Amino acid sequence: MTKRTGFTLIELLVVIAIIAILIGLLLPAVQKVREAAARMKCQNNLKQLGLALHNYESSYSMLPPGSSANPLVFSAQSRLLPYLEQANLQNLLNFSVPPLLSVSSSGYDLTAITQNDNAAKQKLPILLCPSDGQRVTGSDYGGISYPACYGSAINGTTSESDAAFARPRDGADGVIVSRQSYRFADITDGLSNTVVFGEQLLGDGADAAPTANDYRRRVLLLSGGAQTNPTNCAAGATWSGGRGDKWIWHANTLYNHYYGPNAKSPDCHTSSRGYFLTSARSAHVGGVQIALCDGSVRLVRDSVQIDTWRALSTRAGGEVLGDF
Repeated sequence: MTKRTGFTLIELLVVIAIIAILIGLLLPAVQKVREAAARMKCQNNLKQLGLALHNYESSYSMLPPGSSANPLVFSAQSRLLPYLEQANLQNLLNFSVPPLLSVSSSGYDLTAITQNDNAAKQKLPILLCPSDGQRVTGSDYGGISYPACYGSAINGTTSESDAAFARPRDGADGVIVSRQSYRFADITDGLSNTVVFGEQLLGDGADAAPTANDYRRRVLLLSGGAQTNPTNCAAGATWSGGRGDKWIWHANTLYNHYYGPNAKSPDCHTSSRGYFLTSARSAHVGGVQIALCDGSVRLVRDSVQIDTWRALSTRAGGEVLGDF
């Protein structure tokens, strides 16, 4: 009898089928491990931002503003660069002129603005979540995954009817607000009960309505004088896919807690970026990560109670927090 030295066709097909099943079982496990590693890296980035904030406050006895007066609209994150091992990059920035060429620059040194603009194109891995992209599609600028918390967006004033949504000083109740700097001593709710940084997903660069009501990477733009309340936002029709595309610019680096994490409603800005409703969003399953003022980092589930979520965003609201 002739000794057989190979597989029959049926045996080969069975082996291939078994290998395919094993690969099918292995891939989800590999993806979970990768996402767990990415989430840990993201958590570490937020931790480093929190530590940078503490070092900044130790140096200046105050926290950075979310922006100076227009057109000097630098982000709080750009002021933290030396404490993120990016002192050389910040040395290229001139905070006495606008941060970008696209910002009104009349009367300012164009050469200095150009240098700011070029510096803003530097990608900073510590400001980017590895679970997300690296830049907004079509943008030359370095993106940012970690906006600063502007507050709850529900505490306004009668004279400034939309103060609840963006206006600085008299309306915003968060830690990082425009044209004003607070101290840790001003956070009477407690550093461990107050958010300073959250997460956002980078835009996809498409300026069109999203499909299947997927609002994660695009925002509605209203006219400059419109109030960003839910009614006006629901009627909006102009879209932008540039979310988070510049770490240097205040409008890409702030968010609030009006909506819950990974909200089903779209984010909404005015075209001038003077008012906004911008929720925390992430690529992590089931929630978003936040950095608290004490330097700790927590994952908050999408199912968190909205009152608790808003209470986390205020510096001196006097709320009693529930579980989060």
